[in-house]
Amino acid sequence: MSLDLPSAPVAKDANSQAEWRHAVRRALLGWRSALDAATHQHLSHRVQAHFSEFLENRSGATVGFYWPIQNEVDLRPVMARHLEVGGKAALPVVPGRDQPMVFHDWTPQTKMVPGFARIPEPQGTEAVAVHVLLAPLVGFDGAGYRLGYGGGFFDRTLATLKRRPLVVGIGFEATRLGNIMPHQYDVPVDVLITDCGIQTVSDQALPVEDKTDQSSPPCHLST
Repeated sequence: MSLDLPSAPVAKDANSQAEWRHAVRRALLGWRSALDAATHQHLSHRVQAHFSEFLENRSGATVGFYWPIQNEVDLRPVMARHLEVGGKAALPVVPGRDQPMVFHDWTPQTKMVPGFARIPEPQGTEAVAVHVLLAPLVGFDGAGYRLGYGGGFFDRTLATLKRRPLVVGIGFEATRLGNIMPHQYDVPVDVLITDCGIQTVSDQALPVEDKTDQSSPPCHLST
């Protein structure tokens, strides 16, 4: 399946870039929603496998993840296995528009209720601090800047945390862009995980003794 994206704006003003990002977001979401079931499952399994690999050395971490919407990769099976080896998982609760997210403890048995934008949220569990925060990628670039849904929830949440977690972007390699033209207040992720592998973007993701390039080899989706 081909992915036809709008050309980058000639003008460098903020309005032109915002319009371009909006058009690209719409095109990427359209591509993702149009994935046939077999292709989506194949790519999702590859993302899940790389994410499982990423968690192998973080078995005790509390991971803040997301409830899958709009054909995102479903990470619940990986998180269930993470719980089995002693880790913890948390899902966001959104108090309201323009409010930062608060992460609450989650297990497969947790009661879920419709929350902000009707996205399921945990009910009756405690708020927890997360060590690893997963950010869904509508699109992204190699510098770790992500194109999200436009609500600013992740950047807003990161700005309020006393201690910054390790931020991991999760998505499909086909949505990698040369440059998403980030806003000045956008915060890049530390790690990118796609169906092509794990790419370390920030030194925060590396052990002190290992600051070498950890990027996976480039990979391209057949169309």
